[in-house]
Amino acid sequence: MTTTGEKIIVFLTKRSFAKFIKYFRRLADSCRKGEHVQMGKSDLEAKILDTATELFAEHGYVKASVRDIAKLVKGSNSCLYVYFKNKDEILFRIITDVGSELLDELNKVIGKHEDPVECLRNMIVTQILFSINAAKKMKIYLEEQYQLPPSLKEKALDQHRQLYDLYYKKICELEDKGLLYQKIDKVVMTFGVFSNINWVYRWLNPVGRLPVEEVARQMADMLLRSVLKNQPSDI
Repeated sequence: MTTTGEKIIVFLTKRSFAKFIKYFRRLADSCRKGEHVQMGKSDLEAKILDTATELFAEHGYVKASVRDIAKLVKGSNSCLYVYFKNKDEILFRIITDVGSELLDELNKVIGKHEDPVECLRNMIVTQILFSINAAKKMKIYLEEQYQLPPSLKEKALDQHRQLYDLYYKKICELEDKGLLYQKIDKVVMTFGVFSNINWVYRWLNPVGRLPVEEVARQMADMLLRSVLKNQPSDI
């Protein structure tokens, strides 16, 4: 039998829930109207991510606050929480979005090239050019991933492993064809290639002495020479 106290709790809970729904709807409306020009959900969500990318890249994840993001988006802190539970989720989305874009680009290259040497060459060039064109996102991807809580970090690392696996499989193909330099372990070789590509954005000046495309080509040639049994020009 339900007691009077339990009935009161149920009544209050229903009223509270109804008030919460009204509040949430008002909050969503205010978020969408935060700009002078009304934006849809996807537009505002994209703007939050773009703004967070700029702030995280410039100031670092720890120093950039939700308040800073909201201020530049011209909304309230609560507005951001309509789309993301917390700042960790914003960071996670930036990291996994750029990781997905890079995976797609590399898989397109793999689909176009049957020859493993040319495929690996084009993978290296593609990732270098991608990293320079998305330098701020790549900086966050590589330098801020450790800030994620364990559950999100594991998902991000899984995506990172998928990228590594693409290179490892290609190096295994080179070995199967008798083209690989045998005195270096394949895992060491893969990490060597992968890490050299990852950090190009730290030192490459997009408007420097050499065009970015030429630097990418030379990097690919250098890395291929380090893993192949014969020099690329001899194959």
